[in-house]
Amino acid sequence: MSLLWSLKHFDAYRKPMDDFRVKTLSGGLVTLIATIVIGLLIVMETRQFLSTDVLEHLFVDSTTSDERVHIEFDITFNKLPCNFITVDVMDVSSEAQDNINDDIYRLRLDADGKNVSETAQKIEINQNKTVDATELIQEVKCGSCYGAAADGICCNTCEDVKNAYAIKGWQVNIEEVEQCKNDKWVKEFNEHKNEGCRVYGTVKVAKVAGNFHLAPGDPHQSMRSHVHDLHNLDPVKFDASHTVNHISFGKSFPGKNYPLDGKVNTENRGGIMYQYYVKVVPTRYDYLDGRVDQSHQFSVTTHKKDLGFRQSGLPGFFLQYEFSPLMVQYEEFRQSLASFLVSLCAIVGGVFAMAQLVDITIYHSSRYMKNRIAGGKLT
Repeated sequence: MSLLWSLKHFDAYRKPMDDFRVKTLSGGLVTLIATIVIGLLIVMETRQFLSTDVLEHLFVDSTTSDERVHIEFDITFNKLPCNFITVDVMDVSSEAQDNINDDIYRLRLDADGKNVSETAQKIEINQNKTVDATELIQEVKCGSCYGAAADGICCNTCEDVKNAYAIKGWQVNIEEVEQCKNDKWVKEFNEHKNEGCRVYGTVKVAKVAGNFHLAPGDPHQSMRSHVHDLHNLDPVKFDASHTVNHISFGKSFPGKNYPLDGKVNTENRGGIMYQYYVKVVPTRYDYLDGRVDQSHQFSVTTHKKDLGFRQSGLPGFFLQYEFSPLMVQYEEFRQSLASFLVSLCAIVGGVFAMAQLVDITIYHSSRYMKNRIAGGKLT
């Protein structure tokens, strides 16, 4: 018992007698305010403890370039029929993917943007097939070459007219050529003239610089270059005005931004090459539970090129991408229980000490003023 009684000598919190304690109105007010502040700070600190924070790191990307990056896209063309749209991917490694059809779908739209068909059609391989030449031959005795050949030379078929114009170096407008009125492209162009198209799906690209584009024409390689055959139709006839519903590189993760989503490009005229220059940044997201997602973010700069002034190019949607050598890592973390408890102790102790300092200042100031007033009255 004497041992327990001797513990009182270690008491660091000595209590004054009640007779020496003075309770004031200002002290009660300071105590009330301090209690409210402590309560609010504890609530805020508890919310912070229960929430998940994200740390951001930047370092050199060491992943291999052999991996494939998925580009998810959903684009609506207001006035470009589905029959003429092809999807192609090219990159600096000389790898070209023409007329991709694996995971791409299209929906025909009418002039008001409504679906012509209820179900999406998967883009067919070689959708712009050549037809039997007999279908294009018009029975004429000696067709005109429209000044592209010498007198007496006949151009009985559409191909004859095209060849004659090619020899002269002229550009033929097959819509105005009588022999070409049964040309498949002319017939389809007139048949679907007021239609639009929604194209969506996924393409896989190598992790090197390249471009992904949706444009009219038959794509093929010519002299190590990628070209689209418009079958002598004027590029101005193709209006590639569009709305970007969605463009993303890789998986989604919390807080990911999609700069092109909702982008509208409408010129109300054809012959415009819409170019998007994209800087892709590899991104890694580490979840609190240990899961890791590899994805990509991107920034974009847009440009429009008018092909109506005999400039080279092709009307359509062109996405030119380049991968950054740096990687961004986002890491989720949560405050430890020990740090939380230390913070609570700091809140209570700090507010209590500051409140005590304020109370002492008010108390001594009021006593000083009372003494001065009392001294003034006595004199």
